Amino acid sequence: MGAHATPTAAYWAFFENFNAKDPVGWAGAMSYPHVRVSARQQPSRGDGPSPRTASGIYPTADDYASMAGQAGWERFEVTGWVRTQGVTPRVVASSESKMHLSGGWTRHRTDDSEIVTNRVLYVLSRIEQGWGIQARFGVDGWSRNDAREAESQAALAALGRLMTTLEAGDVEPWLNCFHYPLTLVGGPGAVDTMDDAGAMRDAFGDWAGEALPINYTADVIAAGGNGVTLSQSITRGENSFHQSFLVAERDGEWKILAVSAIT
Repeated sequence: MGAHATPTAAYWAFFENFNAKDPVGWAGAMSYPHVRVSARQQPSRGDGPSPRTASGIYPTADDYASMAGQAGWERFEVTGWVRTQGVTPRVVASSESKMHLSGGWTRHRTDDSEIVTNRVLYVLSRIEQGWGIQARFGVDGWSRNDAREAESQAALAALGRLMTTLEAGDVEPWLNCFHYPLTLVGGPGAVDTMDDAGAMRDAFGDWAGEALPINYTADVIAAGGNGVTLSQSITRGENSFHQSFLVAERDGEWKILAVSAIT
């Protein structure tokens, strides 16, 4: 739907409608297709109602509202939840039609004590109707009392391996720098899932196989127990652009799980 006047208006509408337990209003904070990628390995979706596709993408607002309505808020209320407070967001990178916001939330009980908190990279896009949240990259396991230095360094090293293989045009090692399914968020409305290395090779093998000089800087946005979001400014050949990554640990290996680019 994506009908908000500004990216931050869509961000705050997300929490306002969640707290109101309004599935239609909550769906209205998004742009579609919408995807939520979690660093934590998700369980099988056979445990309850969900109209998501196998890739985790919600194709339409009706799909998202249906999921929210069927799943309900009881799963939060049994923990003592009464409201979720969003953190003040920070702009990571932006263009006229896309923005990366560093944000997140804390769930509270009636006495205002905290249940759990998390940090999320929100990818917002502007379509004809306005701004909405296109994607969410959740680090999971975030704690304000732990800098997660080891996890941050592991994620930066994973990005370094990706850049080294890309600069050399070594396609097969480059493909091994990702966890699959891999989520790719392009321009407004462009959300793709690469199910495996073969799909990634077919889509981007020629592009990755061209050896070009790379210069980049990267910073940690947020770090959790098994996921880290990174911000990167990169020049490859003659092209300069921004990318944000969700890097996740799976089976002891830190690799890229989701990417959003602003060109």
